[in-house]
Amino acid sequence: MSKEWNEAVAAAEAAAERKQAAEAIAQERFDAARARCEAAGRADQVTQTPEFQEWIAARHASDDAWGAWAMAMDAKPGA
Repeated sequence: MSKEWNEAVAAAEAAAERKQAAEAIAQERFDAARARCEAAGRADQVTQTPEFQEWIAARHASDDAWGAWAMAMDAKPGA
């Protein structure tokens, strides 16, 4: 295996793990916003909150980062 491939995979994995951690934080914030909306009788409005939009954006970023990791893995020399 090439050193460059190992470094690319490690970098992609580290980036994906950072994005996944950011997603977890965004989900916690969304869960809190959902609880506030439900407590106020406005559960139907939860998807209109900034926390929802941030969580969805974080989910997409996490998915993209793990996709990049998979592509790096697939680029394994000699595979």
